[in-house]
Amino acid sequence: MPQKAAAGYLNGYADPEYLEVLPKFRLPMLSQSGTYRAFEIAGDSMLPISSGTVIVGRYVEDWATIKDGTPCIVVSSKDGIVFKRVFNKLRSNAMFVLHSDNPNFSPYDINVDDVLEIWEAKSYISSTFPIAELSLERVASLVLDLQQQVALLKKA
Repeated sequence: MPQKAAAGYLNGYADPEYLEVLPKFRLPMLSQSGTYRAFEIAGDSMLPISSGTVIVGRYVEDWATIKDGTPCIVVSSKDGIVFKRVFNKLRSNAMFVLHSDNPNFSPYDINVDDVLEIWEAKSYISSTFPIAELSLERVASLVLDLQQQVALLKKA
């Protein structure tokens, strides 16, 4: 389904009537200024945000204002619709460098002429809940707490 939606979006991109009939919605946490659109992502390149998550993005009119590392939906004629962190190289090379949060994926360049739209990620909606990672510090803290509780029990 996401592939069909993405293909439909890209095919209808130049058709104002198609864009006009896209579903409209409001979310209370989003500013009333600006244009927002939701995109369902697929794949694991942006873990811990999982496949099937809906990214809500605000339309970026001036691409030069994008700060390095900003998570965005990039709509391009070459790569379709992707969710990546954007590094702005417009002034030096007329391109963007797109990075995944998953280190198993390599960054890649995209020429500004291939980019159709950029939507800055502002929120996401997911039906899966992330699994909390336990850091070594957190595990050590939990062990210390347990040791203190055992010591108290031994005294009682």
